[in-house]
Amino acid sequence: MLKNDTDAEKNKKRFSLKDIIFTTIFTISFIVQIILMFLFFNELDIIILLYIGYVIWGFSLYFGFISFWTFKKRGAVEKGKSYLYTTKVVDRGPYAIIRHPQYLGGILFTISITFWTQIWLSLILSIIILILTYQWTYAEDKNLIDKFGEDYKKYKAKVPRLNPLLGIIKYFILRKRG
Repeated sequence: MLKNDTDAEKNKKRFSLKDIIFTTIFTISFIVQIILMFLFFNELDIIILLYIGYVIWGFSLYFGFISFWTFKKRGAVEKGKSYLYTTKVVDRGPYAIIRHPQYLGGILFTISITFWTQIWLSLILSIIILILTYQWTYAEDKNLIDKFGEDYKKYKAKVPRLNPLLGIIKYFILRKRG
C-alpha cells in the first residue's frame, strides 16, 4: 500500500450507529427549534427575555464565525485550503479562551432561540442540543490529540472546553504570570 493510501485510510471517518442516531436527533431538534422560532416568537411577551436572546445571539455569532477566520489565519493552512486543514494548534482569539468556540457558538444560538420563542418545547430542544454538542467535544478533543499530540495536550491543560468565564479568568492569570 502506498503512503498516500495509508494516509487516506487513516483520515477516513468511521461513523458508528451511535454517531448516526445522535446526529439525527441533533438535526431534528435543531430544525424543529428553527421552525418554532417562526411560529412562537416572543410567545410570553416578556420583552427582557427577547433582548437577552439578542445579546446571546450576538455572542453566538462571534464564537461561531470568528473561529473560522482565526483558524485560517493562525492555523498554518496552505493557501487555497479550507480551515479544516490547519497544521498547528491555534491558541489565539477565541481559542485563547475556550477550546471549541464553534460548538459554543452553536450552543449559544440554540439558547437564544429559546429566549426568543419563550416556550417549553424550545427549552427542551436546547437542552438536547447542548448535551449532544457537549458530548461531541470529547470526541473532538480525542481527534485533536491524535492530530497534534503533545501540543494539543498542553493547550487542553491551559484552556477550558466550553466555559468562557473560566477561560477569561485563566487567560488573564496566565498572561499575568507569563
